[in-house]
This record gives sequence, structure tokens and C-alpha cells, in this order.
Amino acid sequence: MNAIVRPANYVYLVAKPGTTITWRGSDPYLLRFSNVTGGVYGGTWDGDGRSSTTVIGMGGSTVQLADLTVTHAGKYGIGAYQESTTHQRSSLTLRNVTTKANKVDGVHLEGSDLYASGLRSTSNRRNGVQLSSGSVGTITGSVLDLNGQAVKGSTTGKTGHGLGVASATVTVSGTSISRNKVCGVSLTGAAIASISGNSHLNHNGRHGLGTVPGVTATISDSTANDNGYNGVLASGKGTNVALQRVTIDSAKRSGLSVPSGGAATIEGSTITRGRKNDISVSAKGSLTLLGGNTISGSRKHGITVSERSSIVITGAGNRVTGSHGDGLRLTGSGTTGRISASSSFVANRDSGIAVVSKASLEMVPTCYFSGNKKPVEKRSGGKVTML
Repeated sequence: MNAIVRPANYVYLVAKPGTTITWRGSDPYLLRFSNVTGGVYGGTWDGDGRSSTTVIGMGGSTVQLADLTVTHAGKYGIGAYQESTTHQRSSLTLRNVTTKANKVDGVHLEGSDLYASGLRSTSNRRNGVQLSSGSVGTITGSVLDLNGQAVKGSTTGKTGHGLGVASATVTVSGTSISRNKVCGVSLTGAAIASISGNSHLNHNGRHGLGTVPGVTATISDSTANDNGYNGVLASGKGTNVALQRVTIDSAKRSGLSVPSGGAATIEGSTITRGRKNDISVSAKGSLTLLGGNTISGSRKHGITVSERSSIVITGAGNRVTGSHGDGLRLTGSGTTGRISASSSFVANRDSGIAVVSKASLEMVPTCYFSGNKKPVEKRSGGKVTML
């Protein structure tokens, strides 16, 4: 095919099984839906890597794509936009769609709505799915793996995520977002994300979940294991991340990092074997532990709180164990902690709790200590007060 196809209103294209449509033109789209309702069912739609072509694009349209493959786009595999003159949003429904090996994003939305189930967006050179500019997405039972193929060397400041959310909102369930070159999920620009239902953010090159200031995220009943920097990063003023029944294992740095004024709350979660700390709270970050968390096996400290940051433990049944350093370590003037519910600090190589360099801690006397070098250590002006 060498000329752009513009389907009329209520036209649905159906390709016979085994059909491949290959792009030979130079227009910016192979298929373009403009202010219409329509769809495509079946076939393989191949952009042949040409120019900056988006294989299937839409503006101000309601489009359903099902049981098809989009590949080798010169730009985006599938793109959906708000119509430039009427500002009508596009609504894109994807069912059992594969989009792979595209030169930029597999799926890209701006000011539009996405409903995706059974989506496989893999091995794209930038992101598997990108939601921007007020887009709202729902993604269920999908695979967003192995994206960011253009990224070489360091991942610092680079884009190559399974899911990018910029000034947009997304709800994800039952989805694999793993083995991407940079982050599994990247949240920027006041993004809001809810990730649940046995989703997996594993083996990504940087963070399982990465953030900048001002974003909101909830992760529940999911994993963020074996990531190249942090399992979850909750960074920056105005950022709030909640972890509920989440497992984070073997992060190359910290399982959970809360720096630069970020805030995180965890409940019923397990964070283990961080190569540095299991949890790091720094530079005016704040951490709240509700009940039933296990923090274990860190190569350094279980939980470290520093640089005028704070920790509050309000729930029962929290356990910090098996750290190669201290179980909980607070350090520096202006760093504070409060333990108002009994917690356990067991078999940490150094102290169960260390409060040093003018940090301060308030704690109930009912905390349990066993097998630590010291139960509670105070030094260099550290202060501990019993509640």
C-alpha cells in the first residue's frame, strides 16, 4: 500500500487471517481515522520502518482495534490524538492487539482515552505505551515488556519505558511491565497511577516505578523485583506513593527510595535483599509504615532515614530483620522518627535501631529486640524518648 487510507464514518476494516498489509508510501499514516467511528479487525499492518509514519492514527475519533498486529512503524505503531480544531478526544479500544518493533512508541495517546485488554506492546525502541496531555488509560491483562531498545549504556535521563504517563491518568491490572531498558512505569507531570491485580514490574534497567515531583501512585498485590536501581522510587515534593501487599526483592540499590521531599506509605508488604538498603528515606522524605510489613536481608541497613527526613510506624506487626547493618538507622540533625505500635527488630548484624548524629526517635517500650548486636544504640547526640 502506498497511499494513506481514510475510512469513512462507521466503516470497519476486516482483514482475512494471514493477511499482511505493508506500507510503501511516504505519508505520515497508513490508516487515519478523522472525526469518525470505526475500527480494524485482523491482519498484520507493517510500516516497513518508513520515514516517520504512524501505522494507525486517529484524531477526534472512536476506534476499536482487535486481533491484529502493528509493527515496524517509522514513528508510533498506534497513535490517538485530540482533534485540533474541535478538541474532541479520541477513544481507542484495543483487544488482543500486538504492537512491536516500532521506532518510537508502540501505542501513543495525547488528550485521549485508552481501553486495552490483551495488549502486547513489546520490543519498541522507546515506550510500550505512552499516555500524555490529559489522557486516561485502562490496561488489563497485558504485556508491556522489553521496550526501550534504542537505549544504550547509562539509563540516566533516558526514555525507554514499558509505560510512560505524563500529565495523564492510568489504571493497570494483571499486567507484566518488565525487562524494559529504563523504567517499568515512569510517572511525570502530575501523573496519577493505580497498579494492581498481580501486575509485575520486574527486571527493568532502572526503576520498577520511577517518579518525579508531584505524582501519585498506588501499587497493590503486585511485584517490583530485580530492578537495576530501585524497586520503587517516590521522589520529589508532592509525590505520594502507597504500597499495599507489594513484594520488592533484590533491587540493585534500594527496594523503596523516598528522596527529595517525596512521601510513601506501605502496608502488608515485603521488601527484601536490597543491595544497599531495603528502604532509603532522604532529603526531607517521609515514610509511614502501617501494619504487617517485613523488611529483611538488606546488604546494608534495613531502613535508613537521613537528611531531615522522617519515619512514622503506626501499625502493628512490622518486622525488620537480617540486615547486614542496622535494622533501622536514623542519622542527622532534623531527622525524626516515631514508633507508636510495637515492632520487631530481629537478627540484624549491628543494632536493631541506631539513632546517631543528633537524630531523634520517640518509641513505645513494647518493641521486640532479639539477636542484634545492640537493641538500641544512641551516639553522637542521637536522642531516644520512650512514649
